Amino acid sequence: MEWETLSVGELELDVQNPRHEPVTSQRDAILEIIANQRQRLVVLASDIKEHGLNPMKRMMVIEKGKRYTVVEGNRRLTAIKLLNNPDLAKDTPIAAAIKRIAKDAAPPDEVDCAIAPDRDAAAHWMELEHAGSGDGAGVVPWQTLAKHRFSEKPGSQAAKAIAFLDALESGYPENEVIQELIVVVADKRLTTLGRLVADPNFKSKFGMVEGDGGVTFKFAADDLREGMEQILGDIGSDVTVSDIRTKDQREEYLATVPSPPSSNAANDPAPLGDAPSKETTKPKKKKRKAAKKPTKPLAKLDLGALGGRVDLILGEFQSFNVDKVPNAAAFMVRAILELAVDQYIAEKGLSANGELKTRVKRVLKTIDPSYKDARYQGVRQGLQDGTSIFAISTLHGFVHNKDFHPDGSTVRSIASNLEPFLQALNDDV
Repeated sequence: MEWETLSVGELELDVQNPRHEPVTSQRDAILEIIANQRQRLVVLASDIKEHGLNPMKRMMVIEKGKRYTVVEGNRRLTAIKLLNNPDLAKDTPIAAAIKRIAKDAAPPDEVDCAIAPDRDAAAHWMELEHAGSGDGAGVVPWQTLAKHRFSEKPGSQAAKAIAFLDALESGYPENEVIQELIVVVADKRLTTLGRLVADPNFKSKFGMVEGDGGVTFKFAADDLREGMEQILGDIGSDVTVSDIRTKDQREEYLATVPSPPSSNAANDPAPLGDAPSKETTKPKKKKRKAAKKPTKPLAKLDLGALGGRVDLILGEFQSFNVDKVPNAAAFMVRAILELAVDQYIAEKGLSANGELKTRVKRVLKTIDPSYKDARYQGVRQGLQDGTSIFAISTLHGFVHNKDFHPDGSTVRSIASNLEPFLQALNDDV
């Protein structure tokens, strides 16, 4: 099997990823992975931001025309895409955390990949990777906590955190997200978690009671699941002890965590898995949420201040179904970008010399002198990497290159990436 260093812009998520049911677009694939991985994806994105990709693991890909489908490494590729464009997580439970982590991030633009000739050739290696305990991670989950249980003094913050994690481990035996995040937090941020769970406001919010028999709660596990996942994901990724050192900091942080329904609180606390519910009827089994339909690209963009032809073209574009007319939509995205940039240049009296890429860079420097605003990370990536899906050369290719075939998902991704930049031009004139 050959291997090669490929640009992130050449890589696509696998719409047939075994982690979820088959989907039809890249956007839906991202939403499915977010729904499947939840806070684990936050931890992964944070780790990639801090350390880069694991040098011991390559992604495995198969060729798809001029691009490559990632058959092994979709979580990593999704994390990179979210760091490049946190708006891809919009309206999901991890949106706020991803936006926070993506700020000032410089995710990798190249990835070492093993190139398999087809799916059958890749299947053997994928089975070896995922057939073992913990998705092949080779970790026995409770070794870390066992060590801490032995060494930590009763009453210490670490001991409080261990008791809390023990309660979660027992209360969510089938929740892989919580089980894996427990290991991460126990290994990296035990005292940070201890500081948080010892706070009276934390105990009140989640109905937690400490006693000789361990930690109990006045809410059922289902009522607490979303909040517990967020807390473990945040502390396992980028919330450190300095972020929750004071009472006010902890109060501010806890306000961002989902609360359990107050009406479901029981009078007496119980072990998490046994906590009584206030409901008198058998609760309905929760259906797995279907992936949201992709929104229309540039639907909220307003170029009224720039006016003229660009505003008219935008209005026509917003009425399109980009999945039915992807080529026309790609043409119009390029036209909207060029006309908006040129109109902004005229309004501001900037130099109009140079190719479109040069003019975009000149305008970006004007609205973002620091060249670090997270909203324009994807635009900067496109300027720096000529092979990126966000590159100006990609838009040119849709117009001039017979081998470039845009689809609706690609057009949506490019448009979503450009929208904050275009809106900033309109707002600045």
